[in-house]
Amino acid sequence: MQLIRLDGSYNARGIGAPERPWLVRSAALDGLTASGERTLRGLGVDLVIDLREPQEHGARAHGLAVRELPLYGEAPPRAGTLEDVYARLIRDRGERLAAAVAAIAEHPGTVAVHCTAGKDRTGLVVALARLAAGEARAEILADYAASGVAVRAARSALVADQIAPLRLSREARREAERLHLDSPAAALGLALEQLDALGGAERYLLRHGATPAQLAELAARAAEAASHAAPDRPVPAARAARTAEPVR
Repeated sequence: MQLIRLDGSYNARGIGAPERPWLVRSAALDGLTASGERTLRGLGVDLVIDLREPQEHGARAHGLAVRELPLYGEAPPRAGTLEDVYARLIRDRGERLAAAVAAIAEHPGTVAVHCTAGKDRTGLVVALARLAAGEARAEILADYAASGVAVRAARSALVADQIAPLRLSREARREAERLHLDSPAAALGLALEQLDALGGAERYLLRHGATPAQLAELAARAAEAASHAAPDRPVPAARAARTAEPVR
């Protein structure tokens, strides 16, 4: 993963080759400046997948194409535990998770995926896409955990104001703050164990609507990115055999 300085957003990272990632993740991009948009376009990004609910965003300042794929299907949770939120998403929102991963695979360019803070909904979709692409679990967990510092710096005061009216107990308040601000690797690790119990990420995605061709496309992109990151490595046969047409 590579940290990306993005004017008008935060918590942005690229997955794959530093100068041409195959996937970008970030916090919300509504306030992206012209400079921030140029940064993303320079990395090959020409589509944004927005995982938020319609009521979570206003006007967008950038000119990138946007595909809205709301994940929750309702207002985002304001309290609770990270682990419970991830478990419910995996249990109840499999079709939406698979649709988001499929949208990454279907687009022939580089996609930027975001929610509000870019850690939970984004973290789960990115983890599924990377697992389907055959990337190492340790790298996926490290990427997820990297959101914590950036999100706390950007959102601590806002989250305090949001949860104050809920009048939570001290323990419930601590869990709510953790839900909105933290990204401990153990929380995503538990979600991935839940996926393992369901047959693994690939089987889960296929069961909920993704296609074998889409998952193969993700694997080819990740393999190609690895070959760019290590120039002496030959281009993988899976990529060489892939057609230029986007997956439908």
